[in-house]
Amino acid sequence: MKRFWTWLWTPSGVLSTGFLLAIGILIGAIGLVGAHTALEATENTEFCVSCHELAPAYEEYKLSVHYSNASGVQAGCADCHVPEPFVPWVVDHYRALGEAYSSFKGTIDTPEKFEAHRLEMAERVWDEMKASDSRECRSCHVEHAMDFEKQDPEAAKLMQAGFEKGETCIDCHKGIAHKLPDMSQGYKKTFEDLTARAAEQDAKADELYVLQTKPHYLSAEDAKADDNSTGQILAATHLQVLERSGDLLKVRIDGWQQDGVDKVIYELRGQRIFTATAKTDAAESITRHSTETDPDTDLVWHKVSLDVWIDKSDLLDSIDDLWAYGSEMNNATCGVCHSAVPPEHLLANQWIGTLKAMERFIALDKEQYRFLQKFLQMHASDTGGAGAHH
Repeated sequence: MKRFWTWLWTPSGVLSTGFLLAIGILIGAIGLVGAHTALEATENTEFCVSCHELAPAYEEYKLSVHYSNASGVQAGCADCHVPEPFVPWVVDHYRALGEAYSSFKGTIDTPEKFEAHRLEMAERVWDEMKASDSRECRSCHVEHAMDFEKQDPEAAKLMQAGFEKGETCIDCHKGIAHKLPDMSQGYKKTFEDLTARAAEQDAKADELYVLQTKPHYLSAEDAKADDNSTGQILAATHLQVLERSGDLLKVRIDGWQQDGVDKVIYELRGQRIFTATAKTDAAESITRHSTETDPDTDLVWHKVSLDVWIDKSDLLDSIDDLWAYGSEMNNATCGVCHSAVPPEHLLANQWIGTLKAMERFIALDKEQYRFLQKFLQMHASDTGGAGAHH
């Protein structure tokens, strides 16, 4: 040890090694403190809103209870967006460099660009908050300190149910400081991508899936003329290609038919999951392969198939792409007011009434509504939980 100490303080040139090391440590400490001070200076709200791109977000925040309330307690930008623990704090500031770069690029430098990216930015923040169990929310809002008796009864009921299920704050409390984005942007863009993918694939596979409801015909001539439609095939229905003629396909629809309900084909026995409808002429062309009685309801069901002609538009070769679209639609549509209920939480037939009860709270057109219902039913607890039979 004595030899080491002597070496440390013996000049190797003009200055000793120990002196140089001490100077290095001092400079490092000054640099570290300086960097920490500089980073902390970037956490005040005034600094955050000094970028003109964030002016719209700041104006929204000023209308929220986090900015102005009866008690005068204010949560600034950093309180919600900057972690307190050291490692996440450093990581967050590192990521902020990317945001600074985006500012120089002009990614969101106009109101129009900001709106176009609002959903993307919001989802990134929501994902981070969910991953941290809403850490920044919980720095102020503590479950054991909540007096549920003083809350609105319905709010207290939902809050306690959420805690019991292990949900986190951001599952339900989206859009409380900033305007909610158009939640449909994501799944609408996905649908556009799927439409383009269907055009690229050109229905060349022998096993296909319908992207959106389309008419069917009993003859190629009627299909070509788009005349005398004999029914419809619903989205996410599996088709087996039997014959090709130019832009037309002869396909087989497999499914189940309830005894006495001749004009509807269902995906599974005993489940009200719509596959196709058939007018009188087509209904008479349906082939029955076997008959079974549902032991739970004593209803008679027939295993059936129907061969029809269709055009080759809006057809995909993978059901996985459709289910990903359905999952995105479910999260966007049903995850605004509360965390989206997992499809396997209910039975397939239960989803019909449950979704109907929520219809007035969601903004889907008829086609989107049908698809969402089918997605939920095909992933329900009694259909395998993942549409596995496809």
